[in-house]
Order: sequence, then structure tokens, then C-alpha cells
Amino acid sequence: MIKIIQIKKKNKKPIGISQIKIGTKRSFKIKITKKIHNQFKNFSGDKSPIHVSKKISKTNNFKNIIGYAFLLTAALSQIFGMYFPGGNELCLHQTCNFRKPFFINDILIFNLKVVQVNKPRKLLTIQINIFNQHGQIIFDGSTILQLALKV
Repeated sequence: MIKIIQIKKKNKKPIGISQIKIGTKRSFKIKITKKIHNQFKNFSGDKSPIHVSKKISKTNNFKNIIGYAFLLTAALSQIFGMYFPGGNELCLHQTCNFRKPFFINDILIFNLKVVQVNKPRKLLTIQINIFNQHGQIIFDGSTILQLALKV
């Protein structure tokens, strides 16, 4: 399980569309541990050398084993489902731009910003930027969530 290491509080109830405004921001930190990396490797079945061999990574001019890009989207799934908006959404669309690699033991900062709210259709568009601990952007994208599920 991916552990969120900086969160003010877990939502006890999912946030409704009427409670969300354009410009609402949330930030989360996640440390990519070797355990999380290996759990994702086992789950996905991706044992590509760039993700498992430090020697291969260094041969290709990377400082360490490269983290799995889609581990970021798995972390977003946890954030959306458990923290913001917190469990009443269905993901309809996700764009992913993987800008830089990340590595085991990196601390990643997930910045989310609501950029569009369609209350009649209960649609929420969120811009996502993920930075490493050095302030370098490693991912940007957006998601459209439908907040129509009853919980």
C-alpha cells in the first residue's frame, strides 16, 4: 500500500460537488520506498531491467533504479478514493505526461488544483503536477471525475 506521508486529515465523508470550488488545492507527499516499488513490480508483473537493475540504470545514465511511471497513477487512485474528493467519484478521463524519471527513496509532492466544476453533470476537472524533493516536475496531467456515486 502506498503511504501518504503528509495529509492534514482523511475525509470521513466524500466531498460533494457543491462543496468544491474552482481553485481548490490539495497537496500530498509520498515516499517511494523499495517496498512500495517491489509491491508494484509484483502486482504489475513488470520486471523490465530499467526497473530492477541498478547496473542497467547506471549504464543508461540514471543514478538509480527508475520508479514505475504507473505507480504515480496508482497513487492518484488512492488520493482520489481516500482523500480528495474521497470516495464518491468515478474517473472518466486521465492524461499523463511523464516528464522525468523518479527513483526509489524519492519523496514526491502531488499538487492537485480544481480547474473546472460542472455541477449539473457532477464533473470535476483536476490539474495534477507531481514534483520530486528537488522541485523538479516529474509528471503533469489532468483528470475528470464524476462525483455521482452514492456512498
